[in-house]
Amino acid sequence: MPDRSVLWTPLNSSALVKMASEGFLVMVMLTNVVLSSADFVSLKCQNSVGLVGQPSRLQCILKTAESLEKSPEITHVFWKYNNKVVLKMANGAKIGEERFKFADASWKKTMDISLLIDSTKISDQGQYSCVVSTNMGITGPVDVTLNVKAEYSEPVTAYKLNKDETRADMNCTAKGGYPQGAIHWFDSINTNWTGSSQTTATKMEDGSFVLQSTYTSNDVSLAPFRCVVFNSDWKEEHFVDIEIPIRVAPDKMISGVETKHIAAAVVVIGSLICGLLIALLLFRRRSRRHDDRYDDYPPDIEPEARAELTVDDGKDKVAVV
Repeated sequence: MPDRSVLWTPLNSSALVKMASEGFLVMVMLTNVVLSSADFVSLKCQNSVGLVGQPSRLQCILKTAESLEKSPEITHVFWKYNNKVVLKMANGAKIGEERFKFADASWKKTMDISLLIDSTKISDQGQYSCVVSTNMGITGPVDVTLNVKAEYSEPVTAYKLNKDETRADMNCTAKGGYPQGAIHWFDSINTNWTGSSQTTATKMEDGSFVLQSTYTSNDVSLAPFRCVVFNSDWKEEHFVDIEIPIRVAPDKMISGVETKHIAAAVVVIGSLICGLLIALLLFRRRSRRHDDRYDDYPPDIEPEARAELTVDDGKDKVAVV
């Protein structure tokens, strides 16, 4: 019967130290194998901005050192979002959601392992990570951020006048935008009345926002009023002008009697102007006839002498030459 005491002989301190040192050496060797790939292979990625409903691309390219004579062979690719694998390529087999795929179909040759997201949603916004395994080791993870934006719809407007039609309550609504934007109000002379308005932003289930703004003007003569929708970068996306019919207030309207008086005054003034014009024409004609009577005098006789040489024959004055 074997001596069990040999099997259960405790290790002395020197043996433990030797085993620990050997294990540490193995771990260091393995770590060096993995980290050594960073000297030859690196992953270059860029953050991206995507639009809702459009494809979005998260760019990541595997770069190799110029000293390498042969390009590394990619064996595994992992794309993760919120600690969940959305795209995995292992031994030629693709695993992941249908909307997530490689942007470059020839990614194994081009080393472009960029992630393409079809029909981008607001919920796709966030931080992604990429890890690549090659025959030279593991590269990554490298973090990449996707920011998602959505354009607001054309604003819908309406207004309501008070009884005297001197004040207008207006509202403006824009939907479907992301991130949260703003609505501003302007009048016909470009005065900004946003400080007198009230705007609310409601977040919907899909993450988009609905902007609703109301503004009351006590002077409708400043119409048209303009509702302007700005995105989160304070860039104008849409605007709508609210046209309000301006009516003359009853106390400023001209009565029928006043209209008749004004018409009579216009007729009298017109008649006086016509009479003055006729009198001016007659005066000019008589002046011309008077000047024509002295045309037969010698040019060296002064006008005063001509009057002395004029003889009245009873019918008309005849010049004596």
